[in-house]
Amino acid sequence: MLHGNKGGHGHGHGHRGSRFAVRQDNPDRTDDPVLNSLYAVIGPQTAVLDVGGGTGCYAIPLESRAKHVTVVDPSSDSMELLQSIAVERGITNITAITSDWKAAEVKTADIVLCSLVLHHVQDVGPFILKLAQMATDRVLVVVMMEFPGMIETPFYKRVHGSDPIPLPTLPDLIHVFWEMDVYPDLEMFASTLPRLEADKAGALEYLRQRLGVEAETDKDERLQSAMTELLEETPSGLISKGVKPQRLGIASWRPEGVGR
Repeated sequence: MLHGNKGGHGHGHGHRGSRFAVRQDNPDRTDDPVLNSLYAVIGPQTAVLDVGGGTGCYAIPLESRAKHVTVVDPSSDSMELLQSIAVERGITNITAITSDWKAAEVKTADIVLCSLVLHHVQDVGPFILKLAQMATDRVLVVVMMEFPGMIETPFYKRVHGSDPIPLPTLPDLIHVFWEMDVYPDLEMFASTLPRLEADKAGALEYLRQRLGVEAETDKDERLQSAMTELLEETPSGLISKGVKPQRLGIASWRPEGVGR
């Protein structure tokens, strides 16, 4: 069975805790193909369980179309931020639960959503089984074809002097599904260049957090030097030189017989 890297570098549970990596400030966005795909299977009577949903990248736009959205995430900071956004916007049908998935006590939901989390799970089999057990209609798992955290990879090497430990990608996870007799449908989206949706000061804070760098240290000096060399400004955000386009996909299946 495939294992992720518990302490590894990448785009995992903690990424949604960063205010730079989410777009909850635009809940009506129409240029997000993953969100548009989710809209197609969610209606006014749909209960959604968002596992690892962080500060609400999907939960906030989905709540206006769903009956209720429950977000489970181990980051208390993310859950507090999500709750504050909900209060600010008068949202009453989002529940935020601070817990890891293994220990989470939640009700079943029509749709169980899990976005960019499986890449980082060490014991992925039981994690997937619980996703299926909690879904009454279907499971939707958003995954990446390429190495998660690609935009940070060049900085990681400059700061730490080595390549980050690679995390499992969609092809790896598909084999895990098959080993479990889960044969999901796949919907793939057009490739895009990874971007940091922040100015350079925000990008520095984000990269410090992601790479475990403290301010005013030798590593911080190397990071800022790398940023000067590698970051490029575009109308839609900052990109990193040498980072290839990334492609997202949704693996979905109905959970009959899986873990039941």
